[in-house]
Order: sequence, then structure tokens, then C-alpha cells
Amino acid sequence: MSTTLLADVQNQIQTFWSPIATQELRESFLLPSLVSKQYEGEIKRQGDTVKIYQINAPETDLKTVGVDADSYTANKLSTSYVELKADKRATSAYEFEDLVEIQSLIDPTRNPQIRQAMIHDIGRQINKYLYSLLVPSTSNPDHTIGSTAAMSNTIMANMREACALAHWPKTSPWYHLMSPQYFSDFLSDNNLVADTYGFTDGARINGQAGQSRYGFVNYEDDSLTAASSFAFVPEALLYAAQTEVRFKVSDLHSAGKFGYAISADIVFGAKLGIDGAKKCYKVTAAA
Repeated sequence: MSTTLLADVQNQIQTFWSPIATQELRESFLLPSLVSKQYEGEIKRQGDTVKIYQINAPETDLKTVGVDADSYTANKLSTSYVELKADKRATSAYEFEDLVEIQSLIDPTRNPQIRQAMIHDIGRQINKYLYSLLVPSTSNPDHTIGSTAAMSNTIMANMREACALAHWPKTSPWYHLMSPQYFSDFLSDNNLVADTYGFTDGARINGQAGQSRYGFVNYEDDSLTAASSFAFVPEALLYAAQTEVRFKVSDLHSAGKFGYAISADIVFGAKLGIDGAKKCYKVTAAA
């Protein structure tokens, strides 16, 4: 009977929690929501690999009417691709003394704090890992501005120029995520927020309104604890994950303990995209 009850609880937790938890995970942090998730393949288990393709731009000589404009040159289709391996697993778990405690949590509208805490834990792991991969190029041109005590319109203008010189695609949005320190500077700079300049809020991501300045859509990201900011286009960083968060309820007796555990996990992979180091930009207070 207890085995049947445990299986029932497991099935109900997965059925009722997973869809809500997966949505909460997508809304927890900005960066995973903004990077590229365009890939071929499917992440079902740890170690699965997907591919991301890019069509290389053709280069054709200009023709002159009356000379050689009656013909054209066909370019062979050329592509570049990177493989993305799902080699990371974000996890979170709690232990309970009795299965009844877990049963009381099944209804997703009651006591959501435990589920939300687990999802925030998982989201924080993914978010931190993605930021660790977002390492800009230091040459041709340098994509980092250091020793910057405060964010300003001058810094943003310099950043926009560098990104334009790096030929960031105008067909993709240019995102800029700022730490609370830098975002406070942003809000205090009249050249960036004064309504006399006609500034208005832009698109919303995770309920937060983005503010368009100097070609960037700017957001505050309070997961950035140090004075820093990252600008990027989505294809700078590639991200693939399982479609749902998996929940599992287990008896702890085999581990020599009385009680039960509930865990949540999701398998994912991420890496810099093609020329990704030149498609991101960092401003930091560090030297």
C-alpha cells in the first residue's frame, strides 16, 4: 500500500508541478530567456547533442550593364555549425519526515513556496553558468570596458560604437543587462531617462519593461551582484534544455534514513555561438 501511495504522489507531483515549475523557471531570470534557443535536435537525457547552423554570407562581384550584367555567379551554399552538448544538470531537493507532508503540497495553488524555492535554486545555477560563458573578445576591437565606476550615456555611446564596428546584426535585438548599481546610475542620468528626450518604455521580458537607448534594450538584472553589465545579441550564446523540469519523490530508507526526499532537476547545455565572443560586450567596475 505504501509503495502504491508513493507512486501516486510521484505521479501527481510530476503532473501538477512540472508545467507550472517549467514556466516559473523561464520567468525566474532574464539571461536564459534572451539567448538563442534555435537548434536542431532534442534534449531528452544528459549527454544528448544538438546542432546550431549558420548560413555563411555569399560574396559576389558587382556587375556592369553592357559589360557583364547578362550573367550571374552562383555561390555554393556554405554553412557553419556548432554542436551543443547537454552536459549540465541543475538540481534542487528537500527532505521530509513523512509522505503526508509532501501530499499536502501537491495542489499547486497551496503552499507554493517550496516549489518556487526549488525552481529559483535551479534557475540561479543555470543563470550563473550562462554568465560564466559570456566572455567577450579582448581584441579587434576590445569588447570590455573596465574601471567604470558608474554607467553613463557616454559609456553607452562608446559601447554602441564598438558593437557597430563589430558588425552586430541589426536584424537581431541588442540586449543590455545591468546590475542594480549600474541601473541606478542609468535611472539617474537625465540624458538616458528624461521624458523631455521622448524616451518611452519598450518590450517586456519577465514582466520588466525594457528601455531602448543607443540601440540597446536595457534591463536591470539583480542576479548581477557586482557593478557590471553585459550587452549581447541572442546568437552570442546558445542554450538548449529539456522541455520540462523533472520531479522525483523517493523513500530514504535505502540511504539508512527515515523519511522522504523530493528533488527537481533539468538537463541543459550552453556555449558561445559562432563568433560569440564578438557578439557580447561587458562593462565592469573591475580594473
